[in-house]
Amino acid sequence: MGSRSAPATREPSIVSAAPATGRARHSITAIFFVNGILIGCWASAIPQIKERLALDEGPLGLALLCFAFGSIVAMLLGGPRIDRVGSRLVIAISAFGFCLSLPLVILAASLPQLLAIASLIGFTNGLMDVAMNAQGITVERQRGRPIMSSLHAFFSIGGMTGAGVAALTYELGGGIQHFLIAVPLLVAPIAFFALQALLTDGQGRAAKTTLLALPPRALWLIAAFAFLAFVCEGAMFDWAAVYLREALLSEPGTAALGFGVFSAAMAAARLCGDRVVARFGRVLVLRGSATLALIGYTLALSGGTVPPTLLGYALIGLGVANIVPILFSLGGSQEGVGQGSGIAAVATAGYSGSLLGPAFVGFLADLSSLRWSLAVTACFLLLLVIFGGRVRR
Repeated sequence: MGSRSAPATREPSIVSAAPATGRARHSITAIFFVNGILIGCWASAIPQIKERLALDEGPLGLALLCFAFGSIVAMLLGGPRIDRVGSRLVIAISAFGFCLSLPLVILAASLPQLLAIASLIGFTNGLMDVAMNAQGITVERQRGRPIMSSLHAFFSIGGMTGAGVAALTYELGGGIQHFLIAVPLLVAPIAFFALQALLTDGQGRAAKTTLLALPPRALWLIAAFAFLAFVCEGAMFDWAAVYLREALLSEPGTAALGFGVFSAAMAAARLCGDRVVARFGRVLVLRGSATLALIGYTLALSGGTVPPTLLGYALIGLGVANIVPILFSLGGSQEGVGQGSGIAAVATAGYSGSLLGPAFVGFLADLSSLRWSLAVTACFLLLLVIFGGRVRR
C-alpha cells in the first residue's frame, strides 16, 4: 500500500508545476513589457517637458540625474526588502507606483517640482527593475532553462511601443498629458492580471537583511563587468548618432538611423539569446558577446563611410544585448547572497556605468576626439573577453 501511495502524492505536484511556471513565464514577460512601455513614455515626454518649462540643457540634465539617482537609491534599498518579502509584492507596489507617479510630470510647474517628481518616478522604476529581474530568475530556476534574455527583449519592445504611442499621439494632435494619463491607465490592468500568476519567492530566505544592497565579495567581479557593459551600452545610446553626424558628416536622418540599427539588433539578439545561452552556457556566451561587440566597435570606428559604421553598430547591438541579462542572472544565483540583494548590487553598479559612461566619452572627446574616446570605451569589452572565464555561478 505504501509503495502505491507514494507516486500518488508526487505525481500531482509534477503535473501542476509545469503549468504554474508556464503561466509565471508569461506573466513576468508582461511585467517586463509594461515596464518598457512606461520607460518609453517617460523618455518620449522629455523633449516636451523641456519645452513646456523652458529649460536649458543644464537644468534638464539635472532632472535626468534625479531620475537616475532615484533609481539607484531604490535598487540599493529594494534588494534586501525583496529577500524578506519576495519579489511579487515589490513588483505590485512598484508597478502601480510607477503608473501613478508618471502622470505627475504634467503637474510640474517649476524646476524644483520637476526634480522631485523625476526622483519619485526613478525610485519606482528602480524598485520595479530589481523586483522583476528577481522574479525572472525565480521562474528561470523553476523552468530549468534560461529566459532572462527574452525578458529583456520584451522590455526593449515595450520601450519602442511606448515611444510609438507617444509619436502617434502627437501626430493625432494630442499633447503630453494625453498619453501620460492614458498609457498608465491601460497598462495597469495588464500588470494587475500578470501579478496573479507570479511565483512566491524570497520570503524569509535571506539569512540576514542589510539596509543597502552593496556588492559582497562574491559579486565584485560580476558588478565590475556590469559597470563596464553599461558604460559601453550607454556610450552607444548617447553618442552613436553624434558620431555619424559629426565624425562622418552624415545627414540627420542617417544619423538617427544609426541608433535604430543598434536598437533593432539588440532586440533581435535578446529574442534568441536564451536558446544560445542554453546551448553554450553563460560564460562562453558572455565572452563571445563581448568579442562580437568589440569587433563591431572596431568596424564602426575604423570605417570612414556610413555603411561599415552601420554594420559595426549592428554587431555592437548583437554583442552587448545578452551581456546584461547574463550578468543579472549570475548576480541573482550566487551562493550565500540573497537573490534580490545580488541583482540590486549588480544593477546598481551597472546603472552607475550608464550614468558615468556618456560623460566619460564626452570628457575624453574634448581632450582628443570622439573617435578615440569611443575606442577607449571599446577597450572595456576586452576586459570581459580576457577575464570573463572567472565568472562562475
